[in-house]
Amino acid sequence: MGLNHTQLSYEDALKELDRNRQQLLLLQSILESPHGVIFFSLDTAYRYTSFARAHAETMQSIWGATIEVGTCMLDVIRDEADRQKAKENFDAALSGVNLLKEEEYGDAALRRTFWENRYSPVYDSSGNIIGLTVFVTDITERRREAETLARVQDELRISLENQIKQLTGIIPICSFCKKVRTDEESWQQVEAYISAHSDALFSHGICPACFLEQEAM
Repeated sequence: MGLNHTQLSYEDALKELDRNRQQLLLLQSILESPHGVIFFSLDTAYRYTSFARAHAETMQSIWGATIEVGTCMLDVIRDEADRQKAKENFDAALSGVNLLKEEEYGDAALRRTFWENRYSPVYDSSGNIIGLTVFVTDITERRREAETLARVQDELRISLENQIKQLTGIIPICSFCKKVRTDEESWQQVEAYISAHSDALFSHGICPACFLEQEAM
């Protein structure tokens, strides 16, 4: 009877172990599934406790670093400003603060990227903070598109302002011949003046009143 009980307990333990393994695989699959979203977690000493495969690939891409569980993340961030920025965010999460930030990270010699980072503390069953999680979304393309749009809008605004400035103010024009006095104190045909100070072009015709006047002559 004792042998059967031991054998049953051993089989139950194997089944429980297999269930745990399946749950871990399912959790890992869930963490890997969101497109463009990267997950990793750290302990209170900033060492990895888990991470998605995409995060490992990103660390290799932007820092040239190979990470594993137990690696201190701060050790692989080679840029001092980035390292300090990351540490401040980690410390805030470890103090119980939830953060949402848009940040730029990466070795300038490899690749700088923009991220939307969500930092959250991790608690144990007693309510003690034992680490933090970070969910990261790559917003590099969105950020660069926004910067390009802002640059184009700025260029259009400057161009429009320049065009408006070209023909603003009081234009001195002869009341008889309709020539315009230039800044150089010379007189220019109104068509030539406007063409020189704007993108307007002229085509010539004759209005009905002038046409009748010419006919009468």
